[in-house]
Amino acid sequence: QAGEFISKAGGSAANVLRSLSQGFQVPTRLLGAAGRDEWGHMFVQSLGRCGVQMEAMSEKDGPTGRCVIVTCQGQRTMRTAMADSVRATPEDLRPGDFQGADWLLLSGYALYGEGLLQAALQQAQAAGVKVALDLGSFEVVQRYREELRAVIESGQVALVTGNDDEAAALMGAAEGAAPEAFLQYAVGSGASVAVATLGDKGCVALSQGEGEPVRHPAYSGIDVVDTTGAGDSFAAGFLFGLLQGYPLKRCCQIGCLAGGAVVQALGAEVSDAGWSWMNSHMHGELAASVARSSVAAVQKELLQCYSLIAGIGRGVVYYGSARLKEDSPHWAPAMELGAAVAELLGVATWTGGGPGMMEAATRGAISAGKPVGGIRIQREAGQTVRLVQGDHYLPKECTAFCNFLSPRKVALVDAGVRESEESRTAYIFLPGGLGTMDEFFEILTLIQLKKLGTKHAVPLILVSYGGFYDGLQKFIDGCVAQGVVGQKEYADLTVLDTNEAVLDYLRKFYAL
Repeated sequence: QAGEFISKAGGSAANVLRSLSQGFQVPTRLLGAAGRDEWGHMFVQSLGRCGVQMEAMSEKDGPTGRCVIVTCQGQRTMRTAMADSVRATPEDLRPGDFQGADWLLLSGYALYGEGLLQAALQQAQAAGVKVALDLGSFEVVQRYREELRAVIESGQVALVTGNDDEAAALMGAAEGAAPEAFLQYAVGSGASVAVATLGDKGCVALSQGEGEPVRHPAYSGIDVVDTTGAGDSFAAGFLFGLLQGYPLKRCCQIGCLAGGAVVQALGAEVSDAGWSWMNSHMHGELAASVARSSVAAVQKELLQCYSLIAGIGRGVVYYGSARLKEDSPHWAPAMELGAAVAELLGVATWTGGGPGMMEAATRGAISAGKPVGGIRIQREAGQTVRLVQGDHYLPKECTAFCNFLSPRKVALVDAGVRESEESRTAYIFLPGGLGTMDEFFEILTLIQLKKLGTKHAVPLILVSYGGFYDGLQKFIDGCVAQGVVGQKEYADLTVLDTNEAVLDYLRKFYAL
């Protein structure tokens, strides 16, 4: 009788990058090809949501490769359909794809694309990128044994990894018992490190200059649900250790932990519980308890915020003091600006949903008949904000409420991101205090680090009514003079002192 079945994005290299990105926060980029079909779309979207950069993926006519995996009592068998699938070619690789990378992970499956693995090796060498070679599978080694040995013996590979069956197939019966012979062969051919996974016996590794292999047992007491992706997850943990400069023993430990984390759930993606289990062993029980108590709650609030943004749409994000109420000289201009900008750009108005300048800008947009949204926090400066909606100026369906500050900050930045050249968004800072400055310098830093506005620039406007921000400008100029801030690092900032100047700037920016 057939049991549960699921469809998930995966593949040898894809699984490794997903674990590196999702579990170890390592920036990753996938190079490859997917078909222009439902499976290809799911593949790209799924890995992108896990943090893997997918911009370098090629989209081609034809079906996306698929694999059927059958699991039973923790063990699995798999068959991959590659015959008619689209494949990456050497022409799909661009020199810029390797810029800034420390490592290039090559899967043995790349040999199915004629000349692809060799082209990737050449470009990696030209870019000064270290190469890790994963043997892929027993079937890959059987089919491409001589090609794999040639790559290893070329001296271009810094890390070679595979399981004991793959190692045995690569070495052949006449060349000694695997995996020890495999380790000696790989390191003797020029690899800095070689490692072989041994299933429920853990792993064994050898590095240049080491006389004896390093062994690490598999972790016991695990409820094994599915071993799919165990080797890939191990490779992610091991690579993370190398990136951190850890000793070989520690790399083996983290690899075994990552492999143990993925087998606790169905499929090749580590569950939240799996990451928590891994962190508790890597960093102690305190780290796991913190993750259990807060990460899930933060994630829930983020998803709530993203859902609201998706429903209302991105637009202009206003920041400003919660203390400046209707008796402030800045209230009326802020309300007028909210109305005028909403009419000019025709997009949603976003704020932190609090009183003061946030309320003024939102009420202006409401008066103009334009959509509004707010990401509220439990406490604003100088007051307590109740969870009860009551007669709040924001409609309930336009509000998300956060107990944690981090999801609110992330969501408000996201609400102003330009997704395309046609998008019209902006970040506008009205007069404000500490919280406003916190958000202001965060956005400046995101722009400085090229995390925001790199594809499509976003207006960043400081509204200095009556010279309100003259002191801030003087401070920034002083930082430039002292050499702690570069002049270009705040070149995207525009300081304007009237609503008319703001509207003129936006008209010119968006050619309206």
